Amino acid sequence: MNVWHLVFRTESLTYTVAKALSVGGHDVFVWVVNPEFDAARAGGIQKRLRDTPHVRIVAGDDSRLPSEIDRLIVQVHPRPTESLADVDPLASRARRITLITAGDRSRAWREAMKLQWFETRRLARHADRIDRVLYKDGFHPFDLHRLSMRRLPLGFDAHSHFLHDPEAFRAIHARDWDPDARRPIRANFLGSKDPAIRTSVLDTVRPLFRRAGENPTPASTGKSMFWHEYSDAAPDVLDPLEFVKVLTRSDFTLCPRGYSRVTHRPIEALLRGSIPVLAADELDLYGIPLEEGVNCVGVPRDEWARAVAELADFGEQELARMRANIHAMFARYLDYAAISQGIRVRLGIGS
Repeated sequence: MNVWHLVFRTESLTYTVAKALSVGGHDVFVWVVNPEFDAARAGGIQKRLRDTPHVRIVAGDDSRLPSEIDRLIVQVHPRPTESLADVDPLASRARRITLITAGDRSRAWREAMKLQWFETRRLARHADRIDRVLYKDGFHPFDLHRLSMRRLPLGFDAHSHFLHDPEAFRAIHARDWDPDARRPIRANFLGSKDPAIRTSVLDTVRPLFRRAGENPTPASTGKSMFWHEYSDAAPDVLDPLEFVKVLTRSDFTLCPRGYSRVTHRPIEALLRGSIPVLAADELDLYGIPLEEGVNCVGVPRDEWARAVAELADFGEQELARMRANIHAMFARYLDYAAISQGIRVRLGIGS
């Protein structure tokens, strides 16, 4: 299938879409509206895209446009005005169009509606070929797109490093863990403290952990806690294989939101049998059936400190039950073949 993907610049969402399509055997042409900005900002994502089979970055090159496009993906998120600057020459050739909206739940309802209204007006000439709208960060119960289009979460995957590097891919996707095996770490946080909305969560739970290396032991569990925090300005990330090891040894992985509501961490945690701890109002974002007390812990608004403190109350039998539920999800939801197929289906490509 001939698929084109319109973006302002390449970023993690672009890679998620292109990789899923590539694995499905589709040729993907990524039209970048601002190639100069992209070259300065995209970094490793652009290189990984260029190294991905079936993916081509065309950087706004009209000479590459075919007479007909089977499926056009219009990624308005996260830069709506700039992203739609080049939409007409592509949309006029498209048989079907998938819209990835900027008016999602990451924004307050009024702001999201303003962006959706802008999208609706800008794409009015092509509205008859838009058959679905996808939301990276979920949708509000009522919005403009609800009136005329099928609304779906896009879903998400592991970080691009774990999809692009063969050794890291094998490590994080291996089904080599036993749901019944006792784990030595009760909970971990691995990641950047940025942006401020994540920092505010971390500030409430950090006192429940000690500094890395002190190996704190909650009295009720006899288990350690693991905390590895850094900043975007000084990204002291763990080696990928060490990262996988920590997930595999942890009962729980903290997954507070970052710049988007949806993050890679819940998927990465599930792949290693570590129960993700994330905001209760974000369970619907991942395109897989996340359910509080079944395969994850959903944290009510502003209750992170209480929820993390209560992780010490989980007994080994309950942990084994939840890990068994996660293990049972692999074939249908967690294996990358399943995750990528789910993304393709929601994009309108394949069944």
